Amino acid sequence: MKKNLIDFKNALVLVVGDLILDCYWYSKNYYVLQEQSLPIASISEIKQQPGGAANVAKNIAEIGGNAKIIGFIGTDNEGLILKKLLHHIRICPDLITIKQNKTITKIRILSDKKQLIRLDFQEKYICKKFNLLYKKIINSLKYYKILVLSDYAKGTLSNVKKIIELAKEMSIPILIDPKGVDFEKYSGASLLTPNLTEFEKIVGECNEEKQLLKKGIKLLSDLKLEALLVTRSKNGMTLFQPKKNPIHFPAKSKKACDVTGAGDTVISIIAASLAAGYSLEESCFYANIGAGIVVEKIGTETVNIQELNKFLNTK
Repeated sequence: MKKNLIDFKNALVLVVGDLILDCYWYSKNYYVLQEQSLPIASISEIKQQPGGAANVAKNIAEIGGNAKIIGFIGTDNEGLILKKLLHHIRICPDLITIKQNKTITKIRILSDKKQLIRLDFQEKYICKKFNLLYKKIINSLKYYKILVLSDYAKGTLSNVKKIIELAKEMSIPILIDPKGVDFEKYSGASLLTPNLTEFEKIVGECNEEKQLLKKGIKLLSDLKLEALLVTRSKNGMTLFQPKKNPIHFPAKSKKACDVTGAGDTVISIIAASLAAGYSLEESCFYANIGAGIVVEKIGTETVNIQELNKFLNTK
């Protein structure tokens, strides 16, 4: 594939999904207190990042696209922090605050580039403001070229079928990063991007390449998808489309440090690429490069347009 410099400045993407605040507590002096077998981690640095659907919006902005993000936050300090983190010239946050809910927060404690433990706060967003959510989506869709649904099973997309219907009525392509064991609710989407673990939960274990290809083609047909992209970590990504041979994109990274948020990077770059007028094959090619860059970083990180173009220029 021809490797030109890429540009996403005209990409307009609407992101809807579960907003999460990702916190990273870094320790340089992790050790175990022998007499109590008690792990001790002296925290030297704390970092906060937009997570979940918020990370998708940030990824789009960092590569030069324009994203609007719709989702829920709680009435707490974590919600205020997440709002501030989304203050970006290329991000338009349209957030719904839910009373008596906490903002979903994940704290990861790391030492020597290894995650020791993850602490989760608030299991799901519980609210009755779905009509407001749908109204915001309807009012926004006409201004955007692509819709991304980022599902972390935290409640925002509990009626994802309705959102798919709204977008299809307006002929807006729908890209979905799925979650859970019910993929039927995503039927009719333009593109579904499960990782291999999520894919195998639906179709069964794939011990051979032939099995994966056969099951991928079947799932594509069963769900009436326009395309299916299975991300396979160190084995790259495989794209399925109706009446076309599957396309495999080998992994670009030789040293994966952390796969946290890699799926967000993939769907973000594909969405921005499609919104900018690139083909699906080109979009997946760029997304595969982006994934290779981001897995070499620690934590919920993003890829920027300079990194993408540097890779294209030097490889």
